[in-house]
Amino acid sequence: MTRTKRMTAAVLTLVLLLNFAGCGAKNALFDRVSGAGKFAAKSLTIYEEKGSFAAEPKTVRDAKQAEEIFGALKDVTLGEVVKTDDKYMRYIFTFADASGSKMSFTLREDGCVVLGGKTYDALGTDTVFEAAGIDPDEETAESKTEAFSEASNAQTEPEVTPEPEVTVTPEPTAEPTPEATYTLVGYDGGVFTMQLPQGWQIVTDGEYASYSIRAWDPNDPDVQIFYYGELGPYFKSAEAKAQYQSMSTSNDPLTYLPVLEDPTLAGCLNAMDDYQDAYDGIMPQSFAFAKIQNMTVLSETPITTPLASYAVSEASILASLTSETGAACTGMFEGSILDAGGYEIDGVDVTPSRGAANIFGIIAPEGKFETVAPILIQSLTSFTFTDEYIQEAIRQGNMQAENAAEVSRRNNEMMERVVNDFCEYIRQ
Repeated sequence: MTRTKRMTAAVLTLVLLLNFAGCGAKNALFDRVSGAGKFAAKSLTIYEEKGSFAAEPKTVRDAKQAEEIFGALKDVTLGEVVKTDDKYMRYIFTFADASGSKMSFTLREDGCVVLGGKTYDALGTDTVFEAAGIDPDEETAESKTEAFSEASNAQTEPEVTPEPEVTVTPEPTAEPTPEATYTLVGYDGGVFTMQLPQGWQIVTDGEYASYSIRAWDPNDPDVQIFYYGELGPYFKSAEAKAQYQSMSTSNDPLTYLPVLEDPTLAGCLNAMDDYQDAYDGIMPQSFAFAKIQNMTVLSETPITTPLASYAVSEASILASLTSETGAACTGMFEGSILDAGGYEIDGVDVTPSRGAANIFGIIAPEGKFETVAPILIQSLTSFTFTDEYIQEAIRQGNMQAENAAEVSRRNNEMMERVVNDFCEYIRQ
């Protein structure tokens, strides 16, 4: 659990190291999206969005055509980061495989690709549009509607000359939408940067691959985001913990470690109270993890990350929960549960070798979740370490730190999938 006083965390560190090592930046779109190379598309839904406009989704149920369109994406390469501009139509290609797992790609009408909260100039998108039967230059339903509305107003509304003595009182300004209340601004955390809603509070913990953040709206603490790079280690059962305690010496900090009997993301989140207690008992500094109570999983999607070969479970879940203030909230979370092995004594695995990695999510009150989710996602996906921090870690010889650059890159890949999952849930 602690970053400095672990007995078995070295095994988990090795697990993470094996995954982070040897990966360089690549320009091919599929090299930037985790699991894309192994995904077998069987159906496709295409969404067209621009500002508040959204066209009726188009569904491609023919597996051969879906595979052809997905195949065209393999040849897309990314160039330089360009300006994000909402004036362009966005085409969101959401593919599903035979098991129902989904993967989405967002292309802009000008041929750019939106990935990990950034917009890239790209080559090869014209082939994707052609395979999907889309002509980005064709007049859209949105533009036709706007043109029709303007023409109708010009023909049916007569010119009115106001009388001099009449004072026109302007309409009262509508209440701002929840989106308007959150404006993202650049935040410099010293060793990382991100786009954070203006006026929010943020706390951090850990270092390098174990870095964690939690941020929230001080005016509505139930609206929050978090990213925990690593949680653990955990004992696998209460019996294992009791047996370890009976064998340990006095003042052994590992006796405080929590238990994670249910090796799933839901099990991990449901056990956060116990984890907080154990953390407070071991660590000299304080860090308040997001309070999650009475959590009920509404839907769960299996995922595959670079940690898959070491994970016992990986998932993205949508859940209802009760916040620390007692409010009914909705949350969406993703993460991996790892197990580095064990050692049995008298038939009991006493090794605290279970852990969690890359646990992140957003939480908001039930009536507000769907509205604020997009801006919270954008904030969460912008988290990245500074080059100086990565170089400093390498100079210090920290094994995890040598791969801190890969943590940022991997987070972008994983969070891009979360963006797509969030959008899918919001549309349903």
